[in-house]
Amino acid sequence: MLGDFSKHIKNSGLDEKCKLLDKVTIKEEKENTDEFSRSKGSKNAEILVGEYQIAALGPKPLCLSVSPLNLSAHQEDTWLKPWMNDYRYPGSQSVLKLQNPEAGEIFKRGKNASVFQKPLGLLIPHRYCRFHFNTLRGCERSQCKFAHVPEQGDEKVCMDVLKKYISIDEMCLLQRAVNMFMEYYRKFPPGIHFDLQVLNDLLSSLLKHYLLKEVFQVVNLSMMAKMLPNLKTLLRIFEHVATIKLRNAVPALLDLFCKLVEAGMVLDSEHFNYILKLLYQVQASSEEIATVLEMKSRLQMRQFKDSWKSDLESAFSEVEHCKEKGEWTKLGNLYISVKMGCENFTDFQRFCACVAETLTKDCKEDRPGVPFCEFAETVSRDPLNSEVDKTLLGRIGISAIYFYHKLLQWPKGRKVLDTLYELKIHFTNLKGLTGPEKTAAKCQIVNVAAEIFLKSGSLDGAIWVLRESEWVINSPLWPCDRLDVLNRHNLLCTIAHEVLAKSLYRQTFEVLQNLPGFQNSQETVAVSQYSLLFNKLLDACLESSSLSMSSSVAEFMVSKNIPIEFSFLRRLITCLGRSCLWLKARAHYKSALSLGCYPPLEGNLYRKLLLVPSYLSEIEMLLAIEIFLVSNASSIQSPGNSTQSLQIVLKRCEENKARSKDEYQAAVERLVMAVHISDPKLFIKHLAVNVNKEQVYSLEHCSALKWLKENMKWAGKVWLFNNH
Repeated sequence: MLGDFSKHIKNSGLDEKCKLLDKVTIKEEKENTDEFSRSKGSKNAEILVGEYQIAALGPKPLCLSVSPLNLSAHQEDTWLKPWMNDYRYPGSQSVLKLQNPEAGEIFKRGKNASVFQKPLGLLIPHRYCRFHFNTLRGCERSQCKFAHVPEQGDEKVCMDVLKKYISIDEMCLLQRAVNMFMEYYRKFPPGIHFDLQVLNDLLSSLLKHYLLKEVFQVVNLSMMAKMLPNLKTLLRIFEHVATIKLRNAVPALLDLFCKLVEAGMVLDSEHFNYILKLLYQVQASSEEIATVLEMKSRLQMRQFKDSWKSDLESAFSEVEHCKEKGEWTKLGNLYISVKMGCENFTDFQRFCACVAETLTKDCKEDRPGVPFCEFAETVSRDPLNSEVDKTLLGRIGISAIYFYHKLLQWPKGRKVLDTLYELKIHFTNLKGLTGPEKTAAKCQIVNVAAEIFLKSGSLDGAIWVLRESEWVINSPLWPCDRLDVLNRHNLLCTIAHEVLAKSLYRQTFEVLQNLPGFQNSQETVAVSQYSLLFNKLLDACLESSSLSMSSSVAEFMVSKNIPIEFSFLRRLITCLGRSCLWLKARAHYKSALSLGCYPPLEGNLYRKLLLVPSYLSEIEMLLAIEIFLVSNASSIQSPGNSTQSLQIVLKRCEENKARSKDEYQAAVERLVMAVHISDPKLFIKHLAVNVNKEQVYSLEHCSALKWLKENMKWAGKVWLFNNH
C-alpha cells in the first residue's frame, strides 16, 4: 500500500481533496450506521458505530510521510534463526481497543443468507464440521459433534483452510482463520506441512482489514512455536501503526520487535532507519526510540561475531581443523552455530554429511575416546535441540556404527550405541548419511547394531535393539535382500544359544519366534529346519519344570508344523497331569494323537476293547481310558447293557519284549493308579492273561456309568468334537 502512497504525495492539491473525501465518507458511513441501528437494535448499532469509527482511521495516503522501504528478495524470504534470549521491551503494554470481532459478522448478516451457506469449495475430512469450515456463516449449533479445529496430524488441513480463507479475503473468515491458527499451534508444534508463506499472507490480510490485535496474537504465538514472519511483514506492521497514528500500540509493537530480533530476524541499518522514521511520525517517546537504537547496536555486534558461522565454506574448513586437532566438542559447537545460521536445509544436510565423514574417516585407534560420543553429547546440551537434531544425530551415529563394525572395533561401536540409547534416539528407523549405510535396509542396520552388542558381551543390548526394531526382517515397507535374511538367521540362532545357556527360557522363546519364516515376510523359509532349536528349548524347560513355558513352546511348534520330539511331548503331558493341569494335558494329548505319537485307537474303541501300551505313564493311560469311555458312552448308558463288559488289555510292546518282568509289573501298577486318580474313581477287575502273556482287565460298569454321568458334558466336547 505504502509503495503507492509516495506517488501521490507530490500532488500539491491532494491534501485538501483527501480531507474533503474523508468528511463525505464519514458522513455517509454515519447515515448507514443510523439506518442499520434503527432496524437491528441498539446493541448492534453500537458495535457498528465502533466499527465505522475504526474504519474511518483507515489508510489515508497523506498520513504517512515516510517513503516505503524496498526489500531485496534475499531479505524477504530468509529462514530466520530461533531466538536465543527472551528480550522484552521494558515499557508498559497498552491494551489495544481495536474493532469488535462481532462487527463483521453482524454487518454480513444483512446480506443474502444464501451467500453465507454457499460452500467455499474446501475438501474437508468427514470428522470436521463442514458448516464451520466451508461456509461464511459458520456453524450455529450450540453443541456440535464435529471438530472445529484440525486435530493432531492434520496440519495440511489447517494450511489448506488458511489459504482458502486468505484468498476469499472476508473479515469473518480471517477472524476464524486466526482462531483456528491460535488453537491448533497452541497444542501442536509446526510440522512438515507448515508453510511460512501462509503465515505471512495471513498477517498481510489482517493488516489490510485493520485487525491489529489479531496480528499481534498470531505473531506472538508463531514466535513461541519458532516460526517467524518475514522482515517485510514486520515493516508493514510498523507502516500500518504509523499510517493510522495508533500511538497506544507502539509499546506492544516494540515489544514484538525486540522479540523478533532476539529470535533471529536480521535487519540492516537501512531497515532500522526506516523504523525510526515511522516511530518519529507516530510521535514515539525518547525511551522507545532508545530501545530501537539499542537493538540495532546489539544486532550489529552479534552479526559481527557470528558472521563466519553463516559462511558454509568457512564452516567446512573449521570441520577439517577440528578433525586435525581432535576437538570433537568444538565440532559439536560448530554444528550448533551452523544450524542457527544456515538458511538452506540442503546445505545443512551436506554439512552434516561432512561431519559424519570426519567422525569416522582416518580415525586413529590410539586416540582415547570415541569422537561421535563427545560430538553428540555437546549437540544434545543445546537448549534448542529438536527432533530434527535427534534425527541427524541418529543418521550420523549409524555411519559411525558401520565404521566401527567394518574395523571390528566392538568396544567403540558399543559406546556409539550406548550414546544413542542415552539420548533416546530411535536409530532403527533411520538410514546413514554417507556410504553404503545411506541405502541400507532396516534389517541390515539392526543386524550390524545387534552384532556389535553381541560381540561386546551384551546380550541384553542385542535383544533390546531387535525389540526396538519390532523384529522386522523383510516387509513391503522395509525390503531387504537374501543376504540380510541369512545374517539375521545366523544372528538370532547365536543369540538363542547364548540366552538358553543362561536358562533364560522366555527370552530364548521370544528370539526363536522371530526367526525368518514366522513373520509376514516375502521370504519363504522352511521352518522345519528350526526343529532342533525348539526341541532343545522344550527339553530345557521340562528339565527345569517350567510347565507354562514348555506348554507354550509345544503349542507353537504344533501350530507352525515344526517337528516335535515325541518323548518331550509325552513328558510334558505327564507333568501337566501330575500337576493337575488337565485342560492343557488333554489338549497336548489330542495333538500327540494327531501327530502319531500313540498307536491309533479308532480300530478298537467301538469294539469295547482298549489296548493300552505298557510304556505309557499313568496320566497317558487315564487319558486313553477317558477317550474309551466317551466313545462307548451310548452303550454304557443304555439300559440292559450292564452285562456287557469293557475290557482293557495292557499290551507288551515289541521294543519292550527284552525288558524285565519288573517293568511290566510297574506298568500294571500304573494302570491301577490311573483308574484310582480318576474323578470319580474307576474300578477294574483282573480277568485273565491272554496268549501273549498280557494282562486283561474288565472295567466295572457302575463306576464307568457314574464317571460318564458326572463328566460327559465336558468330556464329549473334548474328545468327540474338533476344537475351533
